Amino acid sequence: MSTSVSTQGQPSLHEALAMADLARKVVSARSLEVLVDAVLPAISRITGTGASVLYLKDPRLFHHLFLQSGLPAETAVAVEKLCAGHFRQLPDFLGESAALPVTLQENLSLALLPLTASGRRLGLLGLADSGHPIQLSPFLAEHLVSLLSPAMNSLVERHDAEKRNRHLNTYLTVSSMIAQALDLRDILEAVLFFCMDALSAEAASVLMLDYAKENFRFYTAEGEAKEVLLAATFPADQGLAGSVLQTQQAEIINDVQHDPRFFGKFDAESGFVTRNMMVLPLTAGEEKIGVLEVLNKIGNKPFLDEELLLLQSIAEEIAYAIRNARLFEVVVKSYCKQRQGLNTCKGCKRPLGSWTPCVKYREASGIME
Repeated sequence: MSTSVSTQGQPSLHEALAMADLARKVVSARSLEVLVDAVLPAISRITGTGASVLYLKDPRLFHHLFLQSGLPAETAVAVEKLCAGHFRQLPDFLGESAALPVTLQENLSLALLPLTASGRRLGLLGLADSGHPIQLSPFLAEHLVSLLSPAMNSLVERHDAEKRNRHLNTYLTVSSMIAQALDLRDILEAVLFFCMDALSAEAASVLMLDYAKENFRFYTAEGEAKEVLLAATFPADQGLAGSVLQTQQAEIINDVQHDPRFFGKFDAESGFVTRNMMVLPLTAGEEKIGVLEVLNKIGNKPFLDEELLLLQSIAEEIAYAIRNARLFEVVVKSYCKQRQGLNTCKGCKRPLGSWTPCVKYREASGIME
């Protein structure tokens, strides 16, 4: 494809009209996905190139984004690596004189323009073509960067805000579910489904330590291996769960099968294949309760740091809920059954009126007197 465009300082009428149309598309884009569909093909048409790409790397994203239009899949992988390498070489802050680098690899000509926000590097706009050196007029180069940089910054801010709102809503929903729970096991099953849906995962489980703190048992689990897991126990110093319990550090393991700590017994027994997982310690104050696991991101995608942050908040809620449920069980056995000889709260003449779990249980059972 020819890439012959004006290299003079003054824009042609065609360039000016094309840039005006591009500006309209950029302004109307309300998400990064919309921008890819509408803006990147327009950039390719304006510049006369076969493909265009956006590489975004910003702390608000937690993970870089690579968006492209017009590249075959295998070529896109190579271009993404080139963008990542070039971006790492850029200084954290860029002046207006930042050069337009051009990289030639085999039959691919690639031009990369740095995108900035308040002088801080944000990403790269890439123009690619096969076998033709890319030449841009100063007008196009300057206006593409000045048009896309604030738009990218705005969309990244919106993406970050929407992500935080989604995570906050997820946390608040889960927290409310746990706070109102009377049957903790049933409510944790719902929480695991909620986490799996929010994180696009195939399975999840809560592993709880026994009273001796020597073995794990699956308090609840969801996914294909549920029946096998709910009947299983294993030593608390084994597997990824044992490692995380010991270190008290949450982990993302995106290549489980090659991790020497992986305890593969349950995969072998159930037929479920664990690809990747997030593992988080469940700790209530100083007390080790167990471990939360979320497994297999749908679509063979990796788990991300931002998803781990969401689960850390949920894990804390789960840990305290389990501890309180255990405490309630101890109180029922020691106070209600031994001192009162009761097998049920119904008809209780000496309720623990100052203790929230007791009050909530009696209210739900309709036996408040």
